[in-house]
Amino acid sequence: MDGVAAIRYLLANNAPVVALVPAARISAGDLPQGVTLPAISVDLISGIDRNIIEPGTTRHVTERVQVTCFASTYPALKALQQAVKRACADTFPTVTGIQNVVVHSENQGPDFRDEANSIRMGTQDFRVSYTQTI
Repeated sequence: MDGVAAIRYLLANNAPVVALVPAARISAGDLPQGVTLPAISVDLISGIDRNIIEPGTTRHVTERVQVTCFASTYPALKALQQAVKRACADTFPTVTGIQNVVVHSENQGPDFRDEANSIRMGTQDFRVSYTQTI
């Protein structure tokens, strides 16, 4: 398990988010080709293990995770981004496979559009830290 799994877990188990996007359309990594909108993709941007003296069987990991929201209209995109941020920011979720999970919001990215396919896109980054057993 990792930060991507933690964010996907938070999103797929949040009623306001799932009311906008069914959990089946919240993907860790690439979305399936031709997915119905709205949809959400969760990707790892970067990560670092904290080097501590004699860490034993655990490591403290911090990752930057990006959530990309896809919608057919700009208002729908903004509503989805707001729900995503509320679902994940400043949380302490219990996620199978990792311990001591803490999630904070980071940067919100620019808005994008794919005019040919009528898709609006926007990103929200999160900082996810957790303890991982190695």
